[in-house]
Amino acid sequence: MKPILLTIILLLNLMPKLFAQDFVFSPLTVSQGLSDNQIRYIIQLPDGRMVFKTSGNLNIFDGSRFTYIHDKSKQGYALKSYDGFYRIYQSGDSILWIKDHHKLMRVDLYEGKYQSNLNRYFETAGFNGPIDDFFLDSDSRMWLLNNQKLQSKNHQYSIDLNHNVGLLQDVSNERDDLFLFYSTGEVICYNLKAKRQQFKLAAYPAAQQSKFQSTSLVVKAKNGFYQLRNGSNGGCFFFDTRKRDWKKVLETPYHLNTLVVDWDGKATISCANGIWIVDVKHNNSQYIPVIEQADGTKLNTEISTLLYDKQGGLWLGTANQGLLYHHPHRYLFNTVKKSSFPGSTFKEVMVQSFAEDDLSNIYVKTQSGVYLYKPGVGNEDSLRPLPPKLIPSGVLKGLKTEVLNLPGNQTAKFKDSKGWIWTGTTDGLSVLNPVTGKEQFFYTQNGLSNNFIQSIFEDSRKNIWIATSYGINRVQLSKAAKDVTFINYDASTGALEGEYLRNAVFESKNGTLYFGGVNGFSVLNQNIAQNDKLPFKPVFTDFLVHGKKIDVEGDNNILDKTVPYTSGLVLLYDQNFLTFRFSALNYQNPAQTYYSYKLIAIDQEWRENRSAQGNDFSGRDGVLTIAYTNLPPGKYELQVMASTTNLEWPGEITTINLTINPPWWRTTVAYFCYFGLMVVAIWLSIRFYLRNARKNAERNRREDLLLLRIRSLIDQQNLLSGKLEFANPSSPPRTEIPQYTENMNPMEATFLKKAMLLVENNLNVSDYSVEQLSSDLNMDRTGLYRKLITLLDKSPSLFIRNIRLEKAAELLLEETLNISEIADRVGFSSSSYLSKCFQERYGCKPSEYAQNAKKST
Repeated sequence: MKPILLTIILLLNLMPKLFAQDFVFSPLTVSQGLSDNQIRYIIQLPDGRMVFKTSGNLNIFDGSRFTYIHDKSKQGYALKSYDGFYRIYQSGDSILWIKDHHKLMRVDLYEGKYQSNLNRYFETAGFNGPIDDFFLDSDSRMWLLNNQKLQSKNHQYSIDLNHNVGLLQDVSNERDDLFLFYSTGEVICYNLKAKRQQFKLAAYPAAQQSKFQSTSLVVKAKNGFYQLRNGSNGGCFFFDTRKRDWKKVLETPYHLNTLVVDWDGKATISCANGIWIVDVKHNNSQYIPVIEQADGTKLNTEISTLLYDKQGGLWLGTANQGLLYHHPHRYLFNTVKKSSFPGSTFKEVMVQSFAEDDLSNIYVKTQSGVYLYKPGVGNEDSLRPLPPKLIPSGVLKGLKTEVLNLPGNQTAKFKDSKGWIWTGTTDGLSVLNPVTGKEQFFYTQNGLSNNFIQSIFEDSRKNIWIATSYGINRVQLSKAAKDVTFINYDASTGALEGEYLRNAVFESKNGTLYFGGVNGFSVLNQNIAQNDKLPFKPVFTDFLVHGKKIDVEGDNNILDKTVPYTSGLVLLYDQNFLTFRFSALNYQNPAQTYYSYKLIAIDQEWRENRSAQGNDFSGRDGVLTIAYTNLPPGKYELQVMASTTNLEWPGEITTINLTINPPWWRTTVAYFCYFGLMVVAIWLSIRFYLRNARKNAERNRREDLLLLRIRSLIDQQNLLSGKLEFANPSSPPRTEIPQYTENMNPMEATFLKKAMLLVENNLNVSDYSVEQLSSDLNMDRTGLYRKLITLLDKSPSLFIRNIRLEKAAELLLEETLNISEIADRVGFSSSSYLSKCFQERYGCKPSEYAQNAKKST
């Protein structure tokens, strides 16, 4: 009974402080992709992603999507000395060590899987015997407990624990001092440089050991350590390393689950019902037994684990209700809903206007009356209906709604301080710059949250606000006031889920904005600090080739690590239709994430996109999706930045180096082969040309020699026959043929002589053909062809042409006829054809032949 009575007294003393801080949480459960709702441990990776260990799986969250790492073995390494529950240590940037009751598991995030056979891992590290327990200190140095000997993994340090009493439960360090926490409540300080024990100090008397001896969780804080202990009771203790002093800060009759420390040194502790917040510096505690959710519902459940992320958000893991997330600035808007209006249960509430009195009280007018608004904590706003006689006259005047008579489908018209004219319609927004005369039109595809414009308003800070039928837009102008973009606020930022009403916009004296709508109104305090810089660079989360997602475990040769750890990609020439996804890890408000990206060698300038616009995005979830199609082979560099505003870039760039290899026929080796083949082809062509040239020269030489011999034979025969005129058909030919050469028999010589005489007798017949010659020789064309090829290695047509050309050469030397007359005399159809054939035969033009002959004599 005493512990219960003590708790009751403690709670009574804390009652004034119970709701001193506003905690409103948003749920994240299996409906959003969590593997199961039984959360056991939470950590944050160095790149900013969240890791949630549930009863069924290891979940990795990138702010938008969950991925899972499955434990297929379900065995793990046996730790006989560890009696606690889930505890996760991180080693480097890619290794997770998970301790559970008498079990140890290792997860490699590069490979995205659990590692098997830890026996071999420890044996490789030089530990042959069984490992009784496993620790990582504050510097992520690994310590292994084996047969009452605590050793660092690299064997640099070894501490004999045989003389210590109790079970070693935790290890932490502060510079060179290693602190060993035992089940007895004692801490032993061991100096690593001196290699000796410095001191030993107990957190509580020996008589209380049974209350706290079962489990321990130590978290380092400024100037000391928080320790969470459980036994029959739960307790939180603080050890001041400077004063070497223990202090009990909390004791409960139930177990305490998890402990985290924020930047102010406050400890937040989860328990069976709600959470505790302990401030050692100011010696006070705050208990929050019921968790309030964003929709106003209350949740009374066990908080099994918790964590503060590096964006300032608080994550709660429940025993069976999934995750809860709180950030002090998650909801920029505070929306007062219909339920806050007294007597409005069964009817709509139309918030039409606002006013403020001299005492800065805010009045809200609806279709049914006027209310005095008192802002509260969380969802505890109050609205008190006022009778007309209690409403100040100045307030009544301010509550009057001005009716604008606008033409057509116009709903709002406003001239801002720059002179620009903004016109809202039932289908979009137009902006006119009177100076330039340029008018621009904007719709949802240009960034508006909705095309139906209800109100346009400029606040005291020169910001333009646009209320629509769904959501509020703040206009963002570029520095040169040329480009108009929109920052959108909807229900995800705390704005009203329903429709806003026309001209129901108001700014109070302190700069707070009020937007009236159907069944409520939204309030924005612009003085609330907003974090414009995200703590992490965008994380590369998904990679697709031709629309197919690529994983490290898939059948591909692209990835050797999981996508978030990939900074370079080498692809084949046909793997050039690519999709990249990035997450800025904006847990506070994913929809208010803005991106700028550039693919060097493709994009000339940075391209800006944001999740609220839906451009290149699968949804308003803070994820950037980039697609490039049919990229040519080459080297590229994809650069991505993220921010919570679209014009202020912090400069933290994520870079992915991309190489697309050319096809094999366009590689350097292929080009060398092409060059070699070209050289061989040129060499063969030259060799073939030279061989043919030699062959043609030899053939021409033989032909000229043969013709010369035939001509000599003819001349000799003419001389012997008394210079007989063969042109006279009545003169019978002489048949005496002397022996003129040993290579030509008389029959061959007679045949050639006859053939030549027939051609010479018909030189003036231009159409004297091979058929006519073969007929005059009483031979068929094929026989003539074979005969001449055998004797002269010339075809009949070439034989006839050469005789004609020889006659032409003789006539040219006489210089009595012009070329046209000579062509007609020797049977060529034209002088041009004669010139062409003559140049091929004698290597010069007909006009040059006589001149060359004279020079040679």
